[in-house]
Amino acid sequence: MSREVGEAIDGAVPATAGAAEQLTEFLTEISSFKDEERAIRAATERIAGMFEADAVAVIDARGTVACTGFGPAGISIDSLREAVHGQAEVLDVPGVGRCAIVVARIDDSRLETLILARRAGSFTDDERNLVEGLARMLGLTVGLLRAAEKERRVREASDLHREENARLLDSLQERKRLLERLSRIQSSIVARRALGEVLDAIVEGAKDLLGDETVGLRLLDPDDPEMLIMVASAGVREEMVRANARSALGGGAGGRAAAEGRLVVIENYAVHPRALPAFAADGIRAALAAPVSEHGEVVGSLVVATHRAGRRYSQAEREMLLAFAEHASLALTNSKTVDDALHQALHDSLTGLPNRVLLRDRLDQALERAARNGSQVAALFVDLDGFKTVNDSLGHAAGDELLVETASRLTTCVRTSDTATRFGGDEFVVLLEDADDLQVARVARRILAQFERPFHIRDRELLIGASIGIALSGDDEDDDLLRNADLALYRAKATGKGRSEVYEPQMHAAVVERLELETGLTKALRSGELAVHYQPILELETGSLAGLEALVRWRHPERGLLLPGAFVPVAEEGRLMVPLGRWVLRQACLEMSAWAERAGLPITLSVNLSSAQLHDRDLCEDVADALMRSGLSPGRLILELTETAFLSDAEASGERLQELKELGVGLAVDDFGTGNASLRHLATFPIDILKIDRSFVDEVGGSGPKGAIARSIINLGGSLDLIVIAEGIETPEQEDELIGLGCRYGQGFHLARPGRLDELTPSA
Repeated sequence: MSREVGEAIDGAVPATAGAAEQLTEFLTEISSFKDEERAIRAATERIAGMFEADAVAVIDARGTVACTGFGPAGISIDSLREAVHGQAEVLDVPGVGRCAIVVARIDDSRLETLILARRAGSFTDDERNLVEGLARMLGLTVGLLRAAEKERRVREASDLHREENARLLDSLQERKRLLERLSRIQSSIVARRALGEVLDAIVEGAKDLLGDETVGLRLLDPDDPEMLIMVASAGVREEMVRANARSALGGGAGGRAAAEGRLVVIENYAVHPRALPAFAADGIRAALAAPVSEHGEVVGSLVVATHRAGRRYSQAEREMLLAFAEHASLALTNSKTVDDALHQALHDSLTGLPNRVLLRDRLDQALERAARNGSQVAALFVDLDGFKTVNDSLGHAAGDELLVETASRLTTCVRTSDTATRFGGDEFVVLLEDADDLQVARVARRILAQFERPFHIRDRELLIGASIGIALSGDDEDDDLLRNADLALYRAKATGKGRSEVYEPQMHAAVVERLELETGLTKALRSGELAVHYQPILELETGSLAGLEALVRWRHPERGLLLPGAFVPVAEEGRLMVPLGRWVLRQACLEMSAWAERAGLPITLSVNLSSAQLHDRDLCEDVADALMRSGLSPGRLILELTETAFLSDAEASGERLQELKELGVGLAVDDFGTGNASLRHLATFPIDILKIDRSFVDEVGGSGPKGAIARSIINLGGSLDLIVIAEGIETPEQEDELIGLGCRYGQGFHLARPGRLDELTPSA
């Protein structure tokens, strides 16, 4: 592909999105033909239909190449040439009459001109611009098809030269891949995709098709036109991106291409006087750079580079890079200004906050300033608790609303000199300069306070928490501030969520252990290392067995039998709670059905549901499947949920609980009294059982407030006709006091410890 053809593409930028779509569709259609003649003929017919033209012709130096609508007698080439060179606006078309015409030059070595004639009326400026764009696209495609046809003929004529045939086939396939990749990029431009996504697609495409290890796209800094900023890259190590995010105009292959506005080839990079020292030291051996423009002005460059010795860039490869650079120019031109393009490349398109590229740049500058003046820099890694649940239950649009509102709240917590960024997904990073411990603690408290207020998303009131990991410069010899803050975030989530933790060096070992546990738990779900133990629920006055609560255990091959507290938090963080909960539900139903049938006891089975399960769309199907597989009666299955599980989105939870109730199962509120459930929730939700949290049972019989809460819950259950079960009964005195208060059922180590079903007797 020649540079002149590329400029034709750049000049074909449509005035409107609709026109751009027509250009893309036109390119896609005519590119599908295998030969030049059919492509030109199809192009004339397509163009005639687009403009309702009475006649269309494509001419070259010898005459008419293709035409439509000029009647059986045709029209003389002299008449067409006279209209072209005389810049006429009308033409007498045989069989049609006097028509308005528009003429567009075709930038091709053979084809000269595209002519449209229409009797209905003259052509508008927008139509003339579109005709010029179509002519440029026609020239581009015909040139590529002609080259492909030439290669095909050479291949067919060279049966004795297999190696050459293979090379030509590869070239043909490469050109096809190039056309397909450029077509996708153009479609993304027309679809108004975020500029950052388009530029990322361009650098990835250049890396893929040219086969070099690294690609970078740099744009001029609007505040300092002597500097270039890397806005997109592929294959460049992160530390190299951070250390060389800015470079001087004129330096290296990319700087020269931007300064001189031409293709630059450096095939001896290690000793070249204009090479960037950092990249030469990193082992770059050769580089190829093409200028990138916006509205005809050079504003940056696209560079490919390799560590391979002896790299030589062929003419085809040079033209390929020019094609990608020209599409980067098209993307920039389609944006309002280079300033706006740079802003889009450095900011999150959803929230408007700086993205991780800009965060890295500001972090590096902040650390340099801190090193000079002896101050500290702090990074606060903020992650939403339960964001996946919102996405799964309400959809991604609701999740996007939540992220936008979160970004708005975060910006109110920092000074103008600080930076609040969206790092990715539901993760945000707040960067504080000149920070001390007290100031960091105050900002963390302000952020957490923002999440104590409910979010109003799509006419719903959601309670979403956040966890924060904090790191200060100088806390660790490695001093990777973002990594350290991320490690602290792991600790915050592991110790209860909704809180902040400050980085300590030993956290790294803890995270490694946590990752090993997560990997092992994933394996345990498949390898039979998990087991279900059961804790009896007794009728307190008679001591008879009323039910069993299923409790998961992990028979770890190295650490022995693990209780849920050792691995359930890992499952929650690793998003394994849904498959883990599904396994426990199915296994418990199967085991309980067989055991209860042998024992002849009509007892109930209680299975805990996590918040992730409650908001999983397949929950009801999972419950029905477990009942069907086991043959367990729905009325004997009790599903236990904590208050916080169904209060994060009360409306959606109410609908899901009603669906479960329609299956015939019972519903219990576990750890009742520790959350925020109100009488309204108890009256609204189809709850059957309240389980008093063990912290209240501990003080039964005493004068403390928790003992009074236990008494109140028992009375509340009686007034609402709900079954009340006391958890964590540890002493005979607690049992006697609960019986006196009218609590009918209980469980705890004093009554019976959890165990395997074969260890339990029917009398428990």
